[in-house]
Amino acid sequence: MIISIETSTSFLSLSLINKEYVINHISVPFKNELSEIIVPTIKMFLKNNLISLCDVSFLAVGCGPGSFTGIRSIISSASGITISNNHIKSIGINSLAGLAMSALHRAKNLKLKYIISSIDSKRDDLFLQLFQINDSKKKSLPILAKSNIDAIKIEKLRSYFVINKLIAKDVLFVGHQFSIAKNMIDNLHISKDLIQHPDSLGVGKLASCMISNEICIKKTTFAFDKFKPIYVRAAQINNK
Repeated sequence: MIISIETSTSFLSLSLINKEYVINHISVPFKNELSEIIVPTIKMFLKNNLISLCDVSFLAVGCGPGSFTGIRSIISSASGITISNNHIKSIGINSLAGLAMSALHRAKNLKLKYIISSIDSKRDDLFLQLFQINDSKKKSLPILAKSNIDAIKIEKLRSYFVINKLIAKDVLFVGHQFSIAKNMIDNLHISKDLIQHPDSLGVGKLASCMISNEICIKKTTFAFDKFKPIYVRAAQINNK
């Protein structure tokens, strides 16, 4: 049994997954009280599904990039849970990879080659990462990271396509400012019915795929066997 958590934006998202089957999923908006509600929300979520932490084998967490506060809070809480329940194994997931995973089914239906994930950086630009869809029938990762995480302004998106040698008709763009991206880039694919922010479903499904296919976490570029924050840049300090 896997419980996955994502808080990289303004939502606390939880999913319960068993052998790639989604048992339940919730998303709760929060403001400044995240550190206070994480553990009680997890306990209530498990209780409502008639299970306890004793039934959980893996805890998968979206580790950013995104909200500094959200990332710090969830990693602190998740680490506390695994320390107190040493039978639970840790899986840290790049939130951009989790977002790409949530769009994988749509991208495959459209027979596309790539997914670009986008997260609001809260500094008037985007965190972007490019993923290639892996159609191999062997036990392997469903997506492969084709770039590092970049922080760019939406106005630079055309340059991003040129630098990465992308053809718009081969790409699904998911996440922050997806509609602006569609208006900027002709033939770019989007899907308005997808969740356009990091969510525990993508994180949990990616973790479940790795577990089911016995993929070594250390061989991936977006998963970790411990919880560690993914920061693209240092936190902004207000000296006033």
